[in-house]
Amino acid sequence: MLKVMGPSSTTVESILAAARSAIAERGPGKLTLSAVANAAGISRPTLYRWFPTKADLLAAISAYEEERFDIGLQLVIDAQKSPTRRLEAALRYLVNYLDESLMPDPISVDPEYALKSMATSIGPHIEILARLLGDAMFEVPAVRAGVLTPEQAAELFLRMAYSHYLVPHPDAEVLLAMMRDLAGISARSARSIAG
Repeated sequence: MLKVMGPSSTTVESILAAARSAIAERGPGKLTLSAVANAAGISRPTLYRWFPTKADLLAAISAYEEERFDIGLQLVIDAQKSPTRRLEAALRYLVNYLDESLMPDPISVDPEYALKSMATSIGPHIEILARLLGDAMFEVPAVRAGVLTPEQAAELFLRMAYSHYLVPHPDAEVLLAMMRDLAGISARSARSIAG
């Protein structure tokens, strides 16, 4: 995980934001460290001090996204008391997180990178989702019945969410409703949780 504190954290965050923006526009193949330095408003030597190579920068972006997923999910789960509410909040967070973090059309910009990025991140996200939800995963009927492990259920939720970005549905709420159905959360419960 990328942990930088103090004034340097602003520099690192601006570098990561500039790199993510450049990747969203042109894909990682056309990403140059010089362009990232210019977009971040820093000198190339400053960029090279933090990220000597493009591979280092791409690895830092992955670590940053994993950390952001973990922290954000922890916050929404901690804000809920009951297991059903934690599960509903986690499913909504998952859809919102992917809406915010994936570029608008990741496949058309750079299909190879988009698919590799999703394949690389799914393992850590499965572990994080299952770990942070803990006993709330037993709200899922298939987990409670012993048909699925919590990790398998977490993987199904993530694969459903990822598929939305490969073959988009015009309404993310439809995806969320399907995830709730798999989780055994009734529409009435979901409304009471959201309201």
